[in-house]
Amino acid sequence: MPIFKALHILSMFTMVTAFAGSNFFYAFAIAQRDVRALAWVQRTVRRGFFAVTGLVALVAGIVFGLLTAATGGIDFFKPWLIVAYVLVALFLVNSALLGERLVRLGDKAIEADAGKRATDDVVREMAPGTAIAFFSVNVVIFAAIIADMVLKPF
Repeated sequence: MPIFKALHILSMFTMVTAFAGSNFFYAFAIAQRDVRALAWVQRTVRRGFFAVTGLVALVAGIVFGLLTAATGGIDFFKPWLIVAYVLVALFLVNSALLGERLVRLGDKAIEADAGKRATDDVVREMAPGTAIAFFSVNVVIFAAIIADMVLKPF
């Protein structure tokens, strides 16, 4: 049904916006080794419920995608859908492995910004390569999912 497809697309764009947007600002603050900026990003992401919004949108997008396939007579095991399943799994693994580190570092930056932790300790933990890799890998995954869903190359 077209409504499920539209809701799938809207949910997934919401998810990408919430996650990629916050990922970009984490990576930028860490690459600059700016503890105050990272603390601001962490507080903003929390106040804006970016993670909750992204996760709810991801789950909704998956549900609406499955409903689209079920009501549209699409085989759940088409190769392009299997590729999409794998890419979503890679996104979740990347987020679990690297994203959690950035969130913990953001919490430490908040403590340092409040004077409860030494700023130099947080700066030492700021590995720009990890933050940039996390953001870059997610962007590549998102682009691959979009290409896969639009082009259906397999």
